[in-house]
Amino acid sequence: MIRIEGAQHGRGIIIDSKALEDPTLSFRAKGLLAYLQSLPRGEPTDVKSLEQASAEKKAAIETALKELVDGGYVTRIEDPESDGAGESIEPILHGARMDSLFADLPRPVRKPAPTGKDESKRRIQRIIDHLNMLRERSWDWAQYTPLSAKYAKNVEHISGRLKDGYSEEDLILILDYLAAIDGGKEESRRYYNCVTPFNTKNFERNLAMARDWGARGRPAGQARQAAHIEQSHDPEIYERRVRGGKT
Repeated sequence: MIRIEGAQHGRGIIIDSKALEDPTLSFRAKGLLAYLQSLPRGEPTDVKSLEQASAEKKAAIETALKELVDGGYVTRIEDPESDGAGESIEPILHGARMDSLFADLPRPVRKPAPTGKDESKRRIQRIIDHLNMLRERSWDWAQYTPLSAKYAKNVEHISGRLKDGYSEEDLILILDYLAAIDGGKEESRRYYNCVTPFNTKNFERNLAMARDWGARGRPAGQARQAAHIEQSHDPEIYERRVRGGKT
């Protein structure tokens, strides 16, 4: 039986650095010592278990163990439960006990796994960040104040369309389309916000025309304003709003 009393900290392991720096030890022996010290403190093992945990054969494991014993890194003691027929092998720690090295360090704090609510907030924030970028770039502002997700009115319609099953990319496409078509037009600036493009009255119409615009290669606004005005009254636009569809 092989018994190890190595110390662990968090998910890493600590082994005696003397063993790693010892030129008389093979890398096989050093690796075996590292593996043994990675086991839970005091957990016994044996050569058969070590064979099953690696590609090494019994002879190779025995050779590595002999190196560790000869180097003073483990000691052999008779196993009293084996009636003299077996041994247990334990490591010898050089210098201070490994446990004491990290006794004063704070325990690592696990961050909670992100929830669906967290991801929804991130999606909304990315959409609003994109909206702010286009607002500032597409219009002249004496002093620009970014829209914020901390206000419920700025989140309500974006959140509603995401809950309806539309994607983040759908909402960003609408923002890109409206900025390309209406960017720079003073009368359009006050409607380019978190509400008007995404409310239930405008959303499907905006998405249908944004997808049509995307399918045509996203033409620049000035050259396509006449087509935009004409299409905004074309009932066929509403028949082409199937999600992901092309015109």
